[in-house]
Amino acid sequence: MKCRIIPVGIVKQLCQLVGWLLILSLALLPAAHAQESASAPGAALVSPEAPAPVTAGPSETEPKLLTNYVESGGSYLTLSNGFGYWAGGYSRGVVTTGKNIWNGEINGQREFGDAGVYFAAGDTYNFNPDWYGSLTLGSSAGGFFWPRFRADGFLNKKWLGRRQLVTTFGVGYNIAKDVHRDHTFFAGSTYYFNRPWVVEEGIYFNLSHPGAVFAPAGFVALTQGRNKRHYVTVRTGFGEEAYQLIGPTATLNDFQSQTLTLTWRQWVGTNWGFNFVGDYYRSPFYMRGGSSFGFFKEF
Repeated sequence: MKCRIIPVGIVKQLCQLVGWLLILSLALLPAAHAQESASAPGAALVSPEAPAPVTAGPSETEPKLLTNYVESGGSYLTLSNGFGYWAGGYSRGVVTTGKNIWNGEINGQREFGDAGVYFAAGDTYNFNPDWYGSLTLGSSAGGFFWPRFRADGFLNKKWLGRRQLVTTFGVGYNIAKDVHRDHTFFAGSTYYFNRPWVVEEGIYFNLSHPGAVFAPAGFVALTQGRNKRHYVTVRTGFGEEAYQLIGPTATLNDFQSQTLTLTWRQWVGTNWGFNFVGDYYRSPFYMRGGSSFGFFKEF
């Protein structure tokens, strides 16, 4: 068994990157607003764990996400201003069959004094070398913060000589466990450099009912790494939330929030490793910080 360690130089670069992304998020805040809701999976429609362009191009240097694996782990986050803590565990998996990439997850979580389980399943289908699309459906048992029903779909197109540019358009629908309903529209792009770097950005427009509350959103993400070695992603989100459930009948409404997330997926052996996620969230009502840690196994 061989262990691979990220060089100190890369760690220093990532620290500098985090600082610049924080500055960027604050600078863009007046112009682009986001809806952040960790209690609703895939809030930006394009989840970091989603099976992205596994056939995005012929370049050998292009990052490829895991396509046949299982992963399990847990999370713990603390909240300020007397909001307590969040804690939970998850299991997810992805299986490739022909042009289909099937994915599923089970996520048990405790938030704001209540607990519940969210489960979802989806498929990413490669229509041809240039086009692919995804559809994910989810529901939950217990936990007022989980959606009663959630559907997300997006369509992707690859561009340029190496198909290194991917544009994404998506829609989402969310039924909360109170009277709220969300309609979300997403547009974004991903660029794969020759070297092991990927830049992703996107903006989505959320319309919440009742009240037709409009909350546009934005995020920027940068990934460094290679398959079978490691992937490190820094992602910042910024903007406005239409509402956030903090109780069965209690909500926080129409406010701005910012997020910063660091994801480190490291191969320890040939076909297994760990996934670490550090998360920070800030709003006028509370700050939230913590992490999740899990092990994955490819097959």
